[in-house]
Amino acid sequence: MKIEVATKKYFEEKKFIEENFDFPENIQELIDRAADLYPTTLALNFFEQEPQAKSITYADLRVSIYKLADGLQQQGIKKGTHVAVIMSNRIEFPISWLAIAVIGAVMIPVNPAYTSAELDYVLNDSDAEFVVIEDKFLPTLKAMSKKPKAMTDESIIIVTDKDTKNNWNSILLRGSKDAQYNYQVNSDDLLNIQYTSGTTGFPKGCMQSQKFWIMAGCIAALRNKGIKSVLADAPFFYFDDQYMVIMGLYSGMTVYVSEGMSVSRFLDWIDNHQIELAYFPTPLLETPPSPRDSATSLKKFIGFALNAEMTRLVEERFNVLTRDSFGMTEVGVGLLVPDTVNSDAALNSCGLPAPFREVKVVDDNGNEVESGNPGELWMKGAGIINGYYKKPEANKEAFIDGWFRTGDVFIADELGYHTIVGRIKDMIRRSMENISALEVETAIRSKQGIEDAAAIAVPDKKRDEEVKIYVLLSAGYTSEQISPADIIIHCQQRLAPFKIPRYFEYVKSFPYTPSAKVAKHQLKDMKIDLRKDSWDELDQCWR
Repeated sequence: MKIEVATKKYFEEKKFIEENFDFPENIQELIDRAADLYPTTLALNFFEQEPQAKSITYADLRVSIYKLADGLQQQGIKKGTHVAVIMSNRIEFPISWLAIAVIGAVMIPVNPAYTSAELDYVLNDSDAEFVVIEDKFLPTLKAMSKKPKAMTDESIIIVTDKDTKNNWNSILLRGSKDAQYNYQVNSDDLLNIQYTSGTTGFPKGCMQSQKFWIMAGCIAALRNKGIKSVLADAPFFYFDDQYMVIMGLYSGMTVYVSEGMSVSRFLDWIDNHQIELAYFPTPLLETPPSPRDSATSLKKFIGFALNAEMTRLVEERFNVLTRDSFGMTEVGVGLLVPDTVNSDAALNSCGLPAPFREVKVVDDNGNEVESGNPGELWMKGAGIINGYYKKPEANKEAFIDGWFRTGDVFIADELGYHTIVGRIKDMIRRSMENISALEVETAIRSKQGIEDAAAIAVPDKKRDEEVKIYVLLSAGYTSEQISPADIIIHCQQRLAPFKIPRYFEYVKSFPYTPSAKVAKHQLKDMKIDLRKDSWDELDQCWR
């Protein structure tokens, strides 16, 4: 189909959805709908959960959610209570989240790789009152220097197979599936405080309402009509696996959840579970081709930062429709490439505005630029976050007259296809993880003997970007005294593993801006290959 015709048809469909689609009022309504329409369909299958796989139908999922919701209320959790959830990919995570939603409480999903220092920040910043935590992460929780005032030993709920106090299983078992609630949970009620790494320091908590999640999942379901199964292989505290659960609730898809991403096991998972939809793992292109590549059950790949050339390579090798999109923790899905277009212009872009999304590309003064010119992408529409939790200055900067500033630089063509060309934000994206450069720098500057530090992104084929740190030592210190290994040990006590730099370069001085910030653009311009003259921790060599 010609791009002009397909584009026009897409905008007609978008308008029809916006004018005619009625969203459920809250997550509970969505749960009831799923249990009534798809009672015997498998809802969730955590096929790698230890010690044995766990799965559940939509009818039984409703029962478990309702029983846990009642048990949590008996424990003291009520509408508006802030509940941190710290778990690996296991079935108790989505059941806990949906039970929290039924109550009208607020979940704070926490990266289980966080150190105790990072937990200190997130749990206190989010005003967590309860925590649902897998037993193997308890030592990190106990090592916190300052627990939130409202959090007591009684408010720590442990996910474990052992017979312990405040056991998750016992709380579920004592709950009633027929419990009644004397209050209303509305679509605008807060459901998640989802932390995302910003560019001005530590992570910010995105305030996501029940409407945010319902819209994200339902729009994804409408985009993937006819799909019966999806692979969720990201950590469950991410946006991706959570929206897939909502997508399943609306459409009746089965959500298959792995422990995490794996290129070597990916095709086995697809074959073993007859999965039809999955994110495409880009490193799979680097593996030797095989006849099984084009003989899977897959119907569609969700692309991630693929250009036209890579999209066609994927489609030719795997015989699977592949389309890219653009989303953020703050907005859900913002842009998408329609399935019906196949031109370079479309496949090189992040696509057209998603349903219920309006976008524009603006200059530094907020004035819309002409097509073909770069500018910051602004976005608005129903179901965008309510702002950042307890961050009035960040909210003032991020929201202007109802528009959300994405911080990313785009170019839009005459048909409305938007292509990302760079980032305003000073962040590093490594294997789908957003890393604040300032957070890394702050951790490294806290080491005695380091005067200043600057973190930048180094392009990487496998991980999108890697973290490089430039180190300026204090007078009297040498790189032998403060080696990369010493810095890594220091970081391990303060940063999650994915934030720890791979590349290290020592400098005698930094170029600074008039506002006394390191002029990183000058650092990047000093050499074509940013790895040169750096210690490579992964390959254990100086480059």
